Amino acid sequence: MVTAEQRSLPIESGQQPKSSRQVWSPTRSDAAAKKCVAAAMVVLAGFVLCMLYTYQVSRIITMGYQSDNVQNSVAELQRENGQLELEAAELQTPERVEQIATTKLGMQQPQDFMVASSFTGQVSLQSPQSQTPSTTSSWSARLLAAIPRFVGRAEASPQ
Repeated sequence: MVTAEQRSLPIESGQQPKSSRQVWSPTRSDAAAKKCVAAAMVVLAGFVLCMLYTYQVSRIITMGYQSDNVQNSVAELQRENGQLELEAAELQTPERVEQIATTKLGMQQPQDFMVASSFTGQVSLQSPQSQTPSTTSSWSARLLAAIPRFVGRAEASPQ
């Protein structure tokens, strides 16, 4: 047999309706929940700090490898520069220049040298004891007197 329960409506009996939701009220379990949330926040903050530290360490290691690579490439370029300077010095030796001039350019070494001078005047050089203090006062005057001896000289090969 089936029996039905009688329920009274809360409005008719003067009671307040009971809802399926519970009203929040602070209890001991609420304080424990706050402690649990605080502990979770501390663990989360620790995790974030550990991740930041790991990221920084990995960046430092990466930059160290990059620095080593740059130093190695600089050392290699310095070695290559030294080799190129040595090769340039070898290519500029007088013997090599002479060899290229005679073989590839068809030049010949001159047989005789002639010196031509167009200066016809005479320069008299006096000893320092015979000069008066007025003539020895300027070294530039002596230099200007010596210049005509060197002007007009030229080397020429016979034709």
